[in-house]
Amino acid sequence: MAEERDAGARLREETPRGTGQEWGAVVLRLLAALLVLAAIYVGAALYFKDRPPAGLSVAGVEIGNLTHDEAIEHLGRELADQEKAPLTLAVQAVDDGKPVGDPTPLTLDPAEAGLSYDYEATIQGVTGFTLDPRVIWSHIARSERELPLVGTVDREALDAAVAALAEDYDQEPVEGEVTLVDGEVEVVDASHGRELDREATADAFASGWPAAPEPGTTVEAAAPPPFLSQAEVDRFTSEEVEPALAAPLRVTAVDGEGEDAEEVTAEVPPREIAAMLSIDRSPEHALSLTLDEDAMLERLRQDLGQLERGPADATVRLDGSTVKTVPARSGAALDDEALMTAVGAALTASGEEREVRTELTPVEPEIGDEVAKAWKFSTMGSFTSEFPGGEVNAARSHNIRTAIERLNGVVVMPGEQFSLGAALSPIDASGGYQEAPVINNGRLVMGMGGGLSQVSTTVFNTSWFSGVQLDAHTTHSFYIPRYPAGREATISYPGLDNLWTNDTSTPVVIRTWTEDHTIHMEYLGKRQYTVETIEGERQNIQEPERIVDDAPTCVTQAPSPGFTIYVARVLSQGGEVVGRDEYTTTYIPEDEVVCTHPDAN
Repeated sequence: MAEERDAGARLREETPRGTGQEWGAVVLRLLAALLVLAAIYVGAALYFKDRPPAGLSVAGVEIGNLTHDEAIEHLGRELADQEKAPLTLAVQAVDDGKPVGDPTPLTLDPAEAGLSYDYEATIQGVTGFTLDPRVIWSHIARSERELPLVGTVDREALDAAVAALAEDYDQEPVEGEVTLVDGEVEVVDASHGRELDREATADAFASGWPAAPEPGTTVEAAAPPPFLSQAEVDRFTSEEVEPALAAPLRVTAVDGEGEDAEEVTAEVPPREIAAMLSIDRSPEHALSLTLDEDAMLERLRQDLGQLERGPADATVRLDGSTVKTVPARSGAALDDEALMTAVGAALTASGEEREVRTELTPVEPEIGDEVAKAWKFSTMGSFTSEFPGGEVNAARSHNIRTAIERLNGVVVMPGEQFSLGAALSPIDASGGYQEAPVINNGRLVMGMGGGLSQVSTTVFNTSWFSGVQLDAHTTHSFYIPRYPAGREATISYPGLDNLWTNDTSTPVVIRTWTEDHTIHMEYLGKRQYTVETIEGERQNIQEPERIVDDAPTCVTQAPSPGFTIYVARVLSQGGEVVGRDEYTTTYIPEDEVVCTHPDAN
């Protein structure tokens, strides 16, 4: 019994020890299992660390459970065409808030514009080692999820690409233009320009990238207007140019009244009208037509001018030795200003309003008959001059008589300047003149109109004693004894002339004639001054030389000393001196020339 009790006691003592060992084994086995599971879990985490979760896609391309590099390569391959697809948006030109024309599509090459997909940035954060069970579970249990695609923008390259687009897009405004060519109207229509807003356009492409611009995406561009608008071109063409050239212009001029009236009509066709029109543009860019009024008047006078006649001033004429009055006569002329006003209005009209009717206006003479009634004529001054005769002087005498015939009866009106050269011209054979001796460089030579200096001297002295205004004369180079010393004048027109002005209130009539070998000349008019002549002594006398010339062109020359002399004309009126003309003349010696050639003289 005792052994049974001992055995029972041992059993009771040993039973708890055995149970503890069993539980320890269980724990160990559990720990081992947990370690295995942990190892498997960590191994799975290590396996999935470089792989996106299952069911993950980018732009419709699944990349789940691919390695990082495989995912990038796969996306690059699958999205290559999409990445390179051209981008398009519309550009609407706008002026003052209003669209101009239709939108223009602009297409951009993403690769050239620095637009690309960034696959690294796209899948960043979806790979890598983690023990997060949710992440591990996403690799095991498929869960559909779309990852947004990330793009990169190289702004410098994008701006350059947009600038290239702008070069093609931008346009200068087209200025409207209206021209007249060969009587026809040529019109260039005006249009706005285009200027791309480069920054806004680049922003529009970049803002949605990597997505392409939505269909209908529009950016605004500037539409600079032309200075000359199409509206102004249309207005000017329809309201001014076309009416002006629509039909011929008819202008009728009338001279006189009633049955005695005369009429002449001029018709100007559109082609001729166009040649007289010019197009002007104001600083405000408004167009207008300008008529060349001088050209139009000239054209109208080709027909209407036959009715015009100039007025004739009252004047006088010499009838023998008597001065008779020639009455004044009124003229008739077109009123240029009124006519051009009417023509300008007719150019914009049509039908009967395109016809102009104008009356000639009377033109009164400046010097009327009432003025002429006050003219009284008497001898103002006179002069006579003897010229050598004989056969050797026949040509010279002929020239003198020819000139005197031309001068007789010449009328110089008040305020008019008389030119002896003009009165005698042309001084050549066609004017009836011959060659005779003239002075050239101190020698007598044959020249056209020899002898006219004696006529010039006669005119100068008649002017001197008549008291008229002396304007210009030239003395001979050496003294000729038949002329008053210091009071003579040569002529070689147009280089040398003899000029005087009628400074009286009455016409001056030249009365002149030759009798035998004497020139008689007097001025008929109203003398206003008393003339006194002062003549000084001859000074600085120089003796001539003797020259023997065997040339066939030699002209015999008599000797005459050179000297200096002073002369003056004193003009008095009412006993008081009112004017004084003074002249100092120096003559060179006239050398004696002896001709020995048989053909000389």
